[in-house]
Amino acid sequence: MWQELIKVLQQLNKEYSALRSIGEEKHRLLVSVNLAELEPLLKRENQHTVNIAEAEGRRKEILAKLASMEKNLRPDMKMAEIFSVVSNPQAKAALQKLHKQLDEQVEAVVSQNEINSILVHGALNAVNAKLNQIGGAKVEPAYGQGGKDVVTHRRNFEFNA
Repeated sequence: MWQELIKVLQQLNKEYSALRSIGEEKHRLLVSVNLAELEPLLKRENQHTVNIAEAEGRRKEILAKLASMEKNLRPDMKMAEIFSVVSNPQAKAALQKLHKQLDEQVEAVVSQNEINSILVHGALNAVNAKLNQIGGAKVEPAYGQGGKDVVTHRRNFEFNA
């Protein structure tokens, strides 16, 4: 059973590693505003997140089976707590190594996603500003009801023509 858990953790590491590479590639594409290449990359990213969700489900199933077999193991235990229950030294070392690698991969993916999120928000703000410029939107120098900005739009059409 421990070998199955090791295989699932290896699969999770592989998937998170792929997500990490995709996040770095996405960063490059966002900086260069290459939307044509970004769309297929997002589809690949989505497939990896689906694979991660499936692997996580298998990991939980395996832990539940192990918990029914081992009296000192509960399915809600953290991985660091599980290591004390593993009697096989090779399995224990492999699990600890994989857990450490997985922690690093997840942290790197989360960090890259935060950076990419900042880029996306900046790009959206730039697009909104440009659309407002084209549409003739103007923020008045005074506040309106409830302290909100008053935005006026100039008419770009000749309705009396």
